[in-house]
Amino acid sequence: MTTTPKTKLELTWPGKQNRPRLEPRILLENKALSCRAAQPAAEKSLLGILTQKV
Repeated sequence: MTTTPKTKLELTWPGKQNRPRLEPRILLENKALSCRAAQPAAEKSLLGILTQKV
């Protein structure tokens, strides 16, 4: 049995080669727009279990 090489799918569109140059940005936290909890999740809560470090 002979094996055929797998072909690679390539996405192309007009203007793909002419990508705009991205500028680096600095993100600043706005406390008025922040949605952080007042206290971190308890270790026994589902969120605490999922986010605990191994």
